[in-house]
Amino acid sequence: MYNIIQEVLLRTPLWVWILLFFLIKRGIAISQERPINLSKMFLVPFIFMIWGFEKMITQFSHLEFCLISYFFFIFPGTLIGYLLYKKYQNFFKLESVIIRKKCYLPLIIILINFLVKYLLNVTLGISPSFYNDTSINIIYSAVSGLSIGLFFGGILYTYNVQKELNKPILQS
Repeated sequence: MYNIIQEVLLRTPLWVWILLFFLIKRGIAISQERPINLSKMFLVPFIFMIWGFEKMITQFSHLEFCLISYFFFIFPGTLIGYLLYKKYQNFFKLESVIIRKKCYLPLIIILINFLVKYLLNVTLGISPSFYNDTSINIIYSAVSGLSIGLFFGGILYTYNVQKELNKPILQS
């Protein structure tokens, strides 16, 4: 068992370790109290989208099923992400700036996404026949879509909070 783990870790491309380092650094940064920046919130999901699409487009045999599965599962992922952020992420307004309070939910979501995506890719690396397996293609795509949805749910919730906090206060 130890040899298998060692072999997997040694055969992991350097870019994956660099990506993990970047994602951890970014996850820690966005988990701290700071002003919100909606455009920067798209950076991490964009990375995961590229990672997922690259695999689906270049190596999977059933692209049409992959894309249907991917886009279908974005919706429940968005709902789950929205509800998680609604429960755990708080904001406040300081003068004219919306501040996100310290919360490690973004880091947790990033790390879970990375781990799941990494394990799926290791499984494909160990069993290349899975690239032609329709059900594996659909599962990989569904998990990828769900994970992207988690990020979109957080972005949507943040956008709604920002919109609400920026409403003018009516005085009577």
